[in-house]
Amino acid sequence: MGLAKNFNLSDYMRMMVISTIAVLFSYLLIFFVGNYAVLYFSYDFDIGAWFDISGVHFEQLRGSSLWTYDAEVTIFLSKPLIVLTIGIISLSLLLLINKLKVTFFLLLIWMNIVSFNACFGLFVDDFIAQSGLVYVAERMEINMLAMIFSLAITTFIMIRLGMVNSTIFSLLLPEKKKAELPLRIIAVLIVIILPWLLSGLLIFAFAYSSYDLRIHINTVSTFLIILPFFYYKGREIKNMEAKKIKITTCDWLTSGILLGLSVLLFLSMLNPVSIWGA
Repeated sequence: MGLAKNFNLSDYMRMMVISTIAVLFSYLLIFFVGNYAVLYFSYDFDIGAWFDISGVHFEQLRGSSLWTYDAEVTIFLSKPLIVLTIGIISLSLLLLINKLKVTFFLLLIWMNIVSFNACFGLFVDDFIAQSGLVYVAERMEINMLAMIFSLAITTFIMIRLGMVNSTIFSLLLPEKKKAELPLRIIAVLIVIILPWLLSGLLIFAFAYSSYDLRIHINTVSTFLIILPFFYYKGREIKNMEAKKIKITTCDWLTSGILLGLSVLLFLSMLNPVSIWGA
């Protein structure tokens, strides 16, 4: 059982580099935007806050009178809602725009994967850490059984999102219709799994001194979205044909810009980002 004749390994290795930059930029951008949304609404409620690569930090403890019902619900729901919006927009663009350069195609895949994980994975993270959305659940008097049920629903939604993305990912495979399982596994490992792992290692390597593992642990739940990539071939996407993999100078220039923006985002979060007192 060999690989397809038109499976060009060098093309997929080049895609691995582009995909690594795409996931790195997507993660840092979503992390920045999501946490900045928390700062914005914290400022509205006169609650001092700042964030860096280790996450959001509040000036006032939760027992403070400033932490009203409205404040907790608004502040802790702001991040999942804003990243959910980004996820829906990026997934919609993937489905609506037919002719996309390889870089933009991979960027939109990663933007919606990272966004949806940042939204739904946050439920898992806060449940484990007993913070954030757990506080909201307590304010709304949602019992533990309902929370466990919501985690099950969240897991189901993430897997379904993975199936949608897996169908779109099939457009990168050599066969026009369906790819055989060995070929699919190799493509997923090269274009999705390795870039995902490499981006995580890069962030850890450069931020280890201020790295809070708990803040970034919800990236592990990304695997719930990625898992269907290995086996789910999906249905045909109307009006969309399998992409001819042609990595151009434009792709490399765009990737270079994304890498530069990733560095700027990362450096900006090594120091506290705050709007308190503005």
